[in-house]
Amino acid sequence: MAMDPERFEAAGARFVAFFNELGRTFVEREELLAQVALGLLSREHVLMTGPPGTAKSGVASAVLRRVVDEKTGAPSLFARQFTESTVQTDLVGPINFKTLMETGRTEHFTDEGMLGAVHAFLDEVFDGRDMLLRSTLNVLQERELKQGSVTTRGQIECALMTTNRYLAEILEGSRETLLAFVDRIAFVCFVPRGFASVGTLSHVLKKQVGAGGGLSAALTIQDLDVLQAAAESVEVPDGVLDALAQLLGYMEEELAAAERSDPQFLATRYLSTRTAVRLGRLLRAVCIYDRLFTNTDRRLEANGADLGGLRLSLLLGGPQPEALAALLARETDARERRQLAIIRTEREIFERCLKRLPPIKASAKKPSKESVRLTSLASEPSKLDTARLVETTRALAQNADVAVKPELAKKLLRSAVAELGDRALRAGLITGPNDDVTLEKAVAELLSLSDSVEKASASGRSTARWLRGRALNLVEEAVTLAGAPVGQTLDHLKESPASLEQTTPLVDRRIEALESLVALRNRIRALGAEERDHERSNTLWHRAALRAEGDAAAIFDVGFQKDVATVLAQSRGDELEGVLLALARPFDILDTYGKRLAALGGTPEQLKTLVVAPRLRPLVSSAFERVQAPDRVKLVAQVERLLQILEGTGLRQVLAPRDLLAMTAEALVRSARSTPTPALAPLDRAQYRRLRKEDQRVPGAFTLLEIALRVAPGRMAEPANPEAAVAALAELARDLPQDLARSVAEVDMGRLERAVTFLERWGASLTELAGSGEELLRAYAQSGFFHVLTDEQALLRTSLEIRLVADVFPAVAEAAERLRERIEVVEGRSHARVKELLGKRSEEAWASMLQT
Repeated sequence: MAMDPERFEAAGARFVAFFNELGRTFVEREELLAQVALGLLSREHVLMTGPPGTAKSGVASAVLRRVVDEKTGAPSLFARQFTESTVQTDLVGPINFKTLMETGRTEHFTDEGMLGAVHAFLDEVFDGRDMLLRSTLNVLQERELKQGSVTTRGQIECALMTTNRYLAEILEGSRETLLAFVDRIAFVCFVPRGFASVGTLSHVLKKQVGAGGGLSAALTIQDLDVLQAAAESVEVPDGVLDALAQLLGYMEEELAAAERSDPQFLATRYLSTRTAVRLGRLLRAVCIYDRLFTNTDRRLEANGADLGGLRLSLLLGGPQPEALAALLARETDARERRQLAIIRTEREIFERCLKRLPPIKASAKKPSKESVRLTSLASEPSKLDTARLVETTRALAQNADVAVKPELAKKLLRSAVAELGDRALRAGLITGPNDDVTLEKAVAELLSLSDSVEKASASGRSTARWLRGRALNLVEEAVTLAGAPVGQTLDHLKESPASLEQTTPLVDRRIEALESLVALRNRIRALGAEERDHERSNTLWHRAALRAEGDAAAIFDVGFQKDVATVLAQSRGDELEGVLLALARPFDILDTYGKRLAALGGTPEQLKTLVVAPRLRPLVSSAFERVQAPDRVKLVAQVERLLQILEGTGLRQVLAPRDLLAMTAEALVRSARSTPTPALAPLDRAQYRRLRKEDQRVPGAFTLLEIALRVAPGRMAEPANPEAAVAALAELARDLPQDLARSVAEVDMGRLERAVTFLERWGASLTELAGSGEELLRAYAQSGFFHVLTDEQALLRTSLEIRLVADVFPAVAEAAERLRERIEVVEGRSHARVKELLGKRSEEAWASMLQT
């Protein structure tokens, strides 16, 4: 095929520098690195076997994480460690639950799996279950995923895999899945646990730990594209293929004889027809590898010497011959020795078979009718339709029985590819939606052409990726400028819906429009597209998801208002939580649509927050306003149930603690102002208890602290310091609007003022009684005054409540202090009166006794 010499030389130089640097870091791993290099050139896979701790994962990481896209500077890498619990979705991508729920068909987001990356690292691959290995095998072999009638092609080219198991033991176990798996892997290498040279370990330590470490050589995916395209252009003469067939025949005979003569020997590669075809194709990559690393002036045509390079695929790779001998001389582990011995035997067999081959004669090809036809078609490519042009280009690129001179074939191919590229460029620049062509059709045309270009030849991959990038641009323009059918929405909203549920068809249309574009984007990216600015693109799609959330919230708000109006009309005034419980159906709908939007890049719970949050405070406030003269203990319990419901509906964070406190305070003030002031007469025990009952037993300040404790439990984060926690709660309760805080304080102080005044007047009224000391004590006992003051702790309780109000509302601290002083006066006077009465009674008793 046509090849740009300058681009090939530049890419080749970087490839050589990249692997030479790896060779200086990973010493005694020459064959492994050569196999990895051939795997990248041929788009084949590599399996690394051997005991743990031998840097297998380190080699994979050092290679794949540093082969980057020249546009993004990032690798295109899928990585996964296999375990017993690894499942298919971990490999091919998560399931599209929308498609599953709507059609019953399983569809995966393949762009998030192995197919969505150019390279893959599969660690401990044989630890997966059989079903997973079969899925892995299909993906690696076919580079695509069949999902019903839909086949999704992937980008995956080369996978590096590891296992801590010995290959001989894997094959000896005869587990069919493992045998099939290994047979489909082009390159397998054994990494021994030790080094042959004494100084190697010291070198490794200096590279990995010392100042001499670090890898800096650069290699890009685009460099590999160039080298892979060059490999596909390599000619493989019939004589070389005949020799390969003969070599495989010799190998099969000798390997069988070795197994019969040595029970410990087990051939590590299965010489199937598939293996033979793959080896024939690998000759092209071997030719390119030799051109890059050794014979820089050789022609890009396979020859007999390249058959020796097939050893890296035909046999189990491992240490170099001299290193292998040294390892075997001192190895004591039976399993390790067996594997090393197998490698040595296979190599000896290969070398003998290779020497038995006769010299390869070059055979000239005679032009066939197909050659003449292709030559005629390719001579005027501009006159061919795209389908015929693609067919011609593919035939020339694959050199399928086209017996024409290489120079002419290259010229014809160059001309055909150029024409196909010109058409692709024109299509990419001018194709777009218009009055006659929809967005879907325009994108389909670009994808069809990109598929044709990519299938025609490997060199067309960059053009195909560019075309898909243009398709992505169209989709991004659509999601930016035409994502919402606003006109249709306005038409349908002219007739006001009766509920939120009735607005769902409008929201469906809005979300489905975005879902369709997201699915189109995912499909394009899974095929492999050129994205100029990946971060900008992600930001754009995230913004589109947020816009869709906002549009859906605006539509739902119309129906939600009707649902709330219905609930308020039917609700009871003293059941705050009933309002939210009655809205369970709208909340469920919002959750369902919120999950759909979150799958498109939105934020979980955001839709419900957008719809409900602006309405929740006035909604709950309206419910609070319906509460008439609430019992404060009951009010706290209702608020607690309200918080539980908010938690259950995912709206707990929507209503701020300050808002709940404010609504509670407003209810307290409203209740106090609507309740008649209790009378301060008659001055007796029954009236005092009536006063306490009618004037609320619990201060508003205490109620607010109870609410604060429930709406902001985090304030009690330091149980070891309860005073600080109480102070924090008091601070939260004080965080109310000044007018509202003043009103609550006035209500509390008014209640306490009435209690103190009543006790003052009651005590004063008793001082006006006349009679003997015995009569006065009896009168005081019958009044119950001292029982209320001391036994029922009226003074202590009132004083503590005054202190609490002052702590929560510092603005009334001075008034509270004066009120506490009055309590002390009442206590002092009552104590003095009791002492006086007891003294008078005692004097009278002594006088009566002495007189008698």
